[in-house]
Amino acid sequence: MSIMAKKKACVFCGNTNLSNEHIFAQWLLKELGILEKDVTMTHAGFAGIPFSNRKHPFSKLVNGLVCEKCNNGWMSQLEEECKHHIINLMNLKEFKEELKFLEEHHEKVAKWAFKNVILLNSATNYRQLVPAEHYISLYEGNIPAGVFIDLAFCKKDITIEWRQTPGGLVIKNKSLPIRLAASRYTITFQIKNLLMKVVFYDSEVNTLYESKGVLRLYPQFGVNGESDIIYNDIDQFDLHGAMHEYI
Repeated sequence: MSIMAKKKACVFCGNTNLSNEHIFAQWLLKELGILEKDVTMTHAGFAGIPFSNRKHPFSKLVNGLVCEKCNNGWMSQLEEECKHHIINLMNLKEFKEELKFLEEHHEKVAKWAFKNVILLNSATNYRQLVPAEHYISLYEGNIPAGVFIDLAFCKKDITIEWRQTPGGLVIKNKSLPIRLAASRYTITFQIKNLLMKVVFYDSEVNTLYESKGVLRLYPQFGVNGESDIIYNDIDQFDLHGAMHEYI
């Protein structure tokens, strides 16, 4: 008796009619002029020692576990709704107008950032940090509880970069137990001068991601802290902030 292999399905909806969804949309890669340029992805340890490298054109940086319906439906619509504003933000153009747009549509841009980071994690040579239910939640139009999304800007204009780790500093009440197996991740990306970071910590109690000097897109919009939301580089932004867990 033969055992049939389980057919691959869309990470969002479970459909088996799969396509190849670009992690970063083709319009963005074309805008940056890097569609056919090579990207080298390095999986490095805590000390910066590389475990593995993978190199191929940005045009080949795709996720094969997204169906045609999702790709050409809600995902395409989300890209179209955010496209103009992302271009302005990454080029530091029409700043006042874009801040007004973010105030009114911060959750939409947060979903755009969230879509990018979870697809990035699932398609790159790194451990799978994002729980399956996060894809389903976004498909249903929601950002999961425990997720915080921040936006800032970088002094250095770098075409595109990203970082992903299984989390950072957690500050908690002394009465709360240490949960070494808690599901968590921090994924940060930079597009030219634009920085975006998604932080998740699965807690059984209340959480707050404290990160002064950022524009918080989700769960509540607002500027955290009085300092400028400008960083020297992606690493400074990526390491900035701490998760608080409290009763």
